[in-house]
Amino acid sequence: MQKIVLSSALCALLSLPCYADISSTVSVTSNYLFNGITLTNHDPALQPSLDWSSGDGWYAGLWASNVKFSPGTELEFDATIGYWTELSPDWVLDLGVAQYTYHGSESANSEAFNFPEAYMKLSYKSTKLGYWYASDYFGAGGGHYIVALFHTIPLHENGSLLLTADRSTSTQTDKFMRDNDGTYHHWRIAYLASWQGLNWTLAFDDTDYSLPFYGDAKVSLAVAKTFSW
Repeated sequence: MQKIVLSSALCALLSLPCYADISSTVSVTSNYLFNGITLTNHDPALQPSLDWSSGDGWYAGLWASNVKFSPGTELEFDATIGYWTELSPDWVLDLGVAQYTYHGSESANSEAFNFPEAYMKLSYKSTKLGYWYASDYFGAGGGHYIVALFHTIPLHENGSLLLTADRSTSTQTDKFMRDNDGTYHHWRIAYLASWQGLNWTLAFDDTDYSLPFYGDAKVSLAVAKTFSW
């Protein structure tokens, strides 16, 4: 499954029709958070991406980031392919699959964390409901799903407030998140703004994840620049 998803995304990006859109975004964040859990030990991360859109709903992307959540594991490289469609002027459905891969020193065995994931997102105006499922979450051998609700509140011409609440659930607690009942909750308040040709995100995240340090409350700042061709 890992090779299929990566190959499909690469083919989509390298075999582009003349009407396709290609863009690249380079982001720098003070803390790489994955559903409220730090994957860089609260250190900064550089996160470039390459994105392709067919113009009629199909899209694919490649994304990378430095990580530091396991000794010797230093890089995350992901591939995504999906399709979105307007169900009506107010409703949008987005379906896709992603492959997460991890890389580092040979002794780190970083590829053991690799896993594929399927997702579905349903949007109504400024509110979105998302669902993600992985049968082998972070290579632990257990199923895992995430349900998230997003709501955007416009504040001014170049700024908005994004409210997020999500629940992560392990279907096999003996494989993942053994320290609790297999669930934790994450909430986020983020101010999004465009200024000086850059996209800025100032966010506060917190979780009820029972392991200390990784899910603690934190404030992060990210800045991104998108280049289109």
